[in-house]
Amino acid sequence: MDTSGITWRFAFPVNRDDLLISETGRYHVDKLVSIHRMNCSLDDVHALVKRRGRHTWWILEHFDTFFSVIMKFKDVDNGVKEMAWRCAMLGLEQHTETLGRTFTTERLDPHTKLLHLNMLQMGVYVVVELFQCFEDETKKVNIVTTKKSKAKKATGGVEWGSDEKQEGLNALRQLLDLNLALLWDPPVVTEDFVEQLGGCCFKLLENPDTVKCKKTCEYIYHILALLVKRYNYCLGASLKIMQLLQQHAHLPGPFSDLMLVCVRDYDVKSLTTQVVREIAQVDPGELVRDTSATRNYCTFLVEVSSHSNTIMLLLISSLLPHLDGDAYTMRNCVLGIMGDLISKVLNDEGIDEKMRETRSALFDRLELHIHDQNAFVRSKAIQIWTKLIQNRCVPIPRQHQLVELVVGAIQDKSSNVRKNALVFITSYLACNPFSDKLSLENLQGKLKEEREKLEKLKEGLPAIPGGDKTAEEEEEGETGAMEVELTPEVAQKLEEVQKQDLIVQYLGDCTRFTEQMHRVILLVSQLLASKSSSDVLESIDFLVSAHEFGLKSAVHGIRKMLVLVFNSDPQVKEAVMKAYIRLYIQPDSGKRPGPEAVARSLMAMTYGSTTGEIMSLEELVKLLLEKEHISPRVIKVLLDLLVDRTPETPVYELNSALIILSMVASFDASLVTQNLSLLISVGFDSTLSVARYTCKLLQKAAPIGKKNNDFERFEDHHKLMGTIMDKLVMEFDNPKVDWVGFADEAIKTIYNLSEQPDSTCTKLLNQLLLKTFPPKRGDLLDNVDSKPGTDNALIGLHLHRLLSVVGQVATCTLVYLDTSVLNELKYRSGVRESMEERKRDKKILNKSTVDAAEEELGLQGASADDLETEMIRNVTETEIVTGQGFLAKFAPLLRHICSSPQLFPCPRIQNAAIISLCKFMCVSSKFCEEHLQLVFTLLEKNGNEGTRCNITIILHDLVMRFPNLLVNWTARIYARLRDPSVTVRSTTVRILTNLILNDMIKVKGQISELAICLEDLDPKIRSLTQLFFTELSRKTNAIYNVMPDIISHLSDPDTGRSPDEFQTIMKYLFDFIDKDKQAESIVEKLCHRFRAARSERQWHDLSFCLTLIHYQDKALKKLMDNISCYYDKLSDSNVYENFLIILERAQKNIKIEIKEVLDDFEMKIHYCHKKGGDEDMEAPTDALLTQIKNMNLKPPTQVRQGKAKPNRSKKKKKTWDSEESDGESNEEEAETVAIRSTSRVVRQSTRVTKRPAASEDSSQPSDDSDDDEFEELLSKATKKQNTKTRGKVRLR
Repeated sequence: MDTSGITWRFAFPVNRDDLLISETGRYHVDKLVSIHRMNCSLDDVHALVKRRGRHTWWILEHFDTFFSVIMKFKDVDNGVKEMAWRCAMLGLEQHTETLGRTFTTERLDPHTKLLHLNMLQMGVYVVVELFQCFEDETKKVNIVTTKKSKAKKATGGVEWGSDEKQEGLNALRQLLDLNLALLWDPPVVTEDFVEQLGGCCFKLLENPDTVKCKKTCEYIYHILALLVKRYNYCLGASLKIMQLLQQHAHLPGPFSDLMLVCVRDYDVKSLTTQVVREIAQVDPGELVRDTSATRNYCTFLVEVSSHSNTIMLLLISSLLPHLDGDAYTMRNCVLGIMGDLISKVLNDEGIDEKMRETRSALFDRLELHIHDQNAFVRSKAIQIWTKLIQNRCVPIPRQHQLVELVVGAIQDKSSNVRKNALVFITSYLACNPFSDKLSLENLQGKLKEEREKLEKLKEGLPAIPGGDKTAEEEEEGETGAMEVELTPEVAQKLEEVQKQDLIVQYLGDCTRFTEQMHRVILLVSQLLASKSSSDVLESIDFLVSAHEFGLKSAVHGIRKMLVLVFNSDPQVKEAVMKAYIRLYIQPDSGKRPGPEAVARSLMAMTYGSTTGEIMSLEELVKLLLEKEHISPRVIKVLLDLLVDRTPETPVYELNSALIILSMVASFDASLVTQNLSLLISVGFDSTLSVARYTCKLLQKAAPIGKKNNDFERFEDHHKLMGTIMDKLVMEFDNPKVDWVGFADEAIKTIYNLSEQPDSTCTKLLNQLLLKTFPPKRGDLLDNVDSKPGTDNALIGLHLHRLLSVVGQVATCTLVYLDTSVLNELKYRSGVRESMEERKRDKKILNKSTVDAAEEELGLQGASADDLETEMIRNVTETEIVTGQGFLAKFAPLLRHICSSPQLFPCPRIQNAAIISLCKFMCVSSKFCEEHLQLVFTLLEKNGNEGTRCNITIILHDLVMRFPNLLVNWTARIYARLRDPSVTVRSTTVRILTNLILNDMIKVKGQISELAICLEDLDPKIRSLTQLFFTELSRKTNAIYNVMPDIISHLSDPDTGRSPDEFQTIMKYLFDFIDKDKQAESIVEKLCHRFRAARSERQWHDLSFCLTLIHYQDKALKKLMDNISCYYDKLSDSNVYENFLIILERAQKNIKIEIKEVLDDFEMKIHYCHKKGGDEDMEAPTDALLTQIKNMNLKPPTQVRQGKAKPNRSKKKKKTWDSEESDGESNEEEAETVAIRSTSRVVRQSTRVTKRPAASEDSSQPSDDSDDDEFEELLSKATKKQNTKTRGKVRLR
């Protein structure tokens, strides 16, 4: 080709069509090659390229062919596409080799430069455009590839994948390695050439499939790095990166890797600096609007910070303003970068003073955002501090203040914040720089001892030279001789003082840290009751760690944790079991403890435990036995402890061993039967306490209420029965033991295990009667009706114990009949029926049709079951505590003692008699009905609060057994909610909660008594009442049905409830009215109650309740339609104010089509308020609406202007269990709350100024000056709402 005539220059077109336009001095394409001639043209190009001549100007001659392929890429064959790509690659590689030789051996003349430059730009343009064509076509083809396949995809039959991309990128990279600037004059590569290559690389990165291939990305990174370093592409690349970060979520990682390649391989830091600064200058408002772009920015910054800490340290000051912005994602990002810088760059003790100041400043900002307004930011800040603590990056002097800040977050309303705060505290405890055993008593003792040593060392110490001089004396210079010469002895003593001072300082910090952890344990223990599983799980982890570090107060939390074995969440239950295994069964020391140690640990868990904790521990032991964490050797150790006991063995250890064995027996009852002789000989040959727990263990052989037909009961003459009776009679006279507690368990054991428990207990009662009432003559029971005095202490003791046993026997007899006897009867009936079934099969043809039908329907079996139940009921009604039953003979004695407290003033006797009488009432409905009046009289008049509590508890059992008998006495039970004793009120709330939730008591008007308890002085009662209403709300329409009665009762002035108390109670209860139909119905009912209201107080309360409703269209229509019920009450200022609040909230929630109707309703409200004093005023009907409008009254919307109360939606209680909404609307909500408070204050002040005028003549409008003042104040409030705060840290 003759190139001598070439004087044109090739210029990169903005659009491809620009090359078809002729322009002087620039290359243009005359005519596109047709599709059918492309093969021939490409064959010529391929042959020309393969010659590899020194000056093969192939592209200058055949550029039109390549351009034609590019322009018609969608239409040409796949072979043409492949041939074009092959030729372009071969030509570019050949030209690169040619330029490399030329730059090193020849000096180019201007014409040759022009040829090479044109050929370079044409070749690069062809390759780049082919790249783009293939990429565009790849995106349109939807090909499903497996994960294991290579990143190579078919594009309409053309192979275009990672290999082809890498080939092209490698060619471009080799080209850029040359000094291409020599082809330009002056020697500066033009911007359009650089943009062509850079744009190609960024275009490839837009494809997510390209990013998946690491090697392809490496080529792209090196090309871009070369462009930035050699060809001044920093600004262009940074702008392109910013643009792509906004659009593609998969690019933050690759761009971060690009920054790493630039810094690591090419020492180019400018690109990182430029991009970070661009992000720092993004408008905060834009970050809030475009959340996806913000996330991409944050991901990029965090990844860059992970490998370029030094650069980010220099740029962190430009990012700090984002901490004051509204985008919480960006705040999290900046905080994360600060944490990385502290842990990776500023954690060296050898850093200079300036770096120390920087670290301190970053610490301060991190501390500030522990209390950020957004929960996600608070969580992130605490997570960062956790990592810093784990990496030991926080100086000890700062740790104490830090912990105090994080401890406050334990009570945060966001569960995520609480969780991270607990993780921080646990990590801080595990990484504490002080000790692995933190005994506060030992530390305080050591600190006191070391301080005394320090004082002694300082006593003989001479004055330190210059130590007492002031700054002014030092400025005057050394005018005098030294006070004391530092001899070797003095220097040594000074060194000892310094060492001792360090020891004292260390012990002081350690003691302070331990005291801080004890306070934290109290807070964490409260979180065990949280409804959030994350709170509970993290609390368990912390308490276990605290116990391992020897913090004694953790024992309280460990015990409180026991109840969680009944939690419905499997994760919580599993965590509790693992915690106790870690603490008591298999500690983290790595060495599995022996069976003796495990047994001792289990016994220690029972020391000082409550009944609830023992029940929880029993469930835990069952879980451990199921998982085989408790071996048979541990059980043998417990039995050996009972056998090998000595007089020195503490009783509590024996009791604990028996308790653990009882828990094991609940899982495996054979433990009792196999060791029965041992338990009898050992358990009853000790104190009553040991005997009592032995009885509990023996009861596990045949638990009450469980079908155990294989268990054979013991005869009356069995050794066990005789031993129990002998123990009871022998200790009957001993006043120093808990005889009643042992007797209760002994009688339960008799009824559980004896074949004839009634006979055994009759014998026992006869013996006790002989001791209580020694017979002088006649029958033994003749003296029961006598009136024994209580002056004799022994007689009083006997009578108290006898009465207690009588009541326990009655209860156990009832349980025995309802469970064991009834089950046995049903079992025998079933066996009998099965035997008869076989006989009936043989005689089925002889049976009547009716009998056959009954058998088919199962009527005979049902009748048999009913007969057995009726028989048991008849026995309990007529043969136990009534009629000729043995226990019936004690009824007159119980009745006499209960009704004659002046004859039996001993509280113990009274209490025992009342409890036994109530237990008798549980047996027979007839006996119960006869003595209800006596029991309720005792409940109201007895002065012992313990007795009243016991009666209340037994009344619960009576209601459960005989609900119909207690229907008319329900009000007397509710009356105990007003008892002066906190204990009685608390007990009453508990039993009413259980009865109502189990539908044993109908929720009637008395429910208002429970509502009053929401304002009880005792916080525990308030909490129990709130729990009751929360559970009641889960029943369909339960609270809705009782709400009118509650309002009617509490709004009655005779109840003595203040308006503030009424409003507090109603605010809580109306939170449960969350259905539109309920709200609609309540609105109508409240409106009708206005007519029956007798006082202004009731008007105020009813109108206040209307403000608590969430108004939808139908509820609002009900309010409008019933204006005739309350129009005459609107003259009252309080009622009027409440209706204005309703209207204001409704304006924000209504549909456009009913806005006009609402405006008319506003005019009616205003009219009624102005004309309320006229006697002849009528209800503002629609007929009067035109007249009202013509009066040109001041619309109420002007009065309400400036108020910013939010629309009332379903309100959630603010506790630690509730999840907060962490959106970016928090700022607006906070401003709304501020305006609401201002409006409320203004409204109250206006109410005070308007009332005198309204009282004189309510029909006259208020003074204009008052209205002006009112509008002025509200205007200020509105301006305050519109003010936006910028440049401040967003704190709560």
